[in-house]
Amino acid sequence: MMMYSLDPMSLVSRETPDRISIPLASGGHVLAESAGNNRIRIVSVCSTDPMDYLDLRYQPGNILSLDPAKGHLE
Repeated sequence: MMMYSLDPMSLVSRETPDRISIPLASGGHVLAESAGNNRIRIVSVCSTDPMDYLDLRYQPGNILSLDPAKGHLE
């Protein structure tokens, strides 16, 4: 997606230094924040696949573990 704006990206983007965007296999992504100790808390889901919204793992507020060896969500 390409976006043109006169405003700085810090005002336009929902991603902040303490929040990260994690890509999903479907092409969408989840916005998450650190919950400490290789864990993240889901903040929001952005996807065109309705199944991503129905997946209980990606519900906002849910805490997931990261697997650094595999490089993806557990």
